Amino acid sequence: MMMESYQRMNLFIKIIFLSLIIIPEIISQDCKSRLIIETDLDSANIFVNDSLVSVSNKFDSEFEDGWYKILVVKNSNNWDKTFFKDSVFLSGCITKNLSFKTEEKVYLNTSPQDAYVLYGDSLLGNTPLFIERSKKILTITKPGYSVESLIADDLAKQNIVTLNSLQLPKEESFFYSSGFHILAATAVVLGAVSAYYKLKADNTYDKYHSNGDPNLLNETNRYDIVSGITFTALQINFGYILYRFLSE
Repeated sequence: MMMESYQRMNLFIKIIFLSLIIIPEIISQDCKSRLIIETDLDSANIFVNDSLVSVSNKFDSEFEDGWYKILVVKNSNNWDKTFFKDSVFLSGCITKNLSFKTEEKVYLNTSPQDAYVLYGDSLLGNTPLFIERSKKILTITKPGYSVESLIADDLAKQNIVTLNSLQLPKEESFFYSSGFHILAATAVVLGAVSAYYKLKADNTYDKYHSNGDPNLLNETNRYDIVSGITFTALQINFGYILYRFLSE
């Protein structure tokens, strides 16, 4: 009788022990983890393991234990549309909240463009570009120009930053200046006047030889003087142009 009672008690203990093992396992198989995804994008496509699960800015569902890839993409036709990537491991019937928020960005441009924009020691890109407002102090640098520092919050007031050149301004070439054009025009006029009065002097001198009129000789001398003066001025003019040409 005692032996039978002992066997019953032993069987009862075994049943309780097995229940403590099997029942939690059965319960855990029915339990799933909850995943909540939220974003501040007005319209978004939410993917879980490459499957589209929502076309709004919020998703809430239950999943089995395991790793899951999350992709949130702004619903836009722009090539540079905003997106977020993440991964999460779910287990133990937990509730996991994922929140994806965009940071406000400001536009930065420089004159001239293609300047380097640095945040600390990190290169953010070349102008023009969009900068996150959270990047407080920025450094702008471009070879041949002064280094500029600015605060991202000030970009709303000054979207275009003018860089100061470190190079001295090049002196305008003499041959492109108005002075050269005046000298060249003067040389043409002086050459024409000198040639004109030289021809007048030669014609008058020929007439003087024909009739011997002393007035024609005096007139010839006046023409020669005018021709000589204008020719001398032409030589000085041309000499100065040659000097400037050789000095550049």
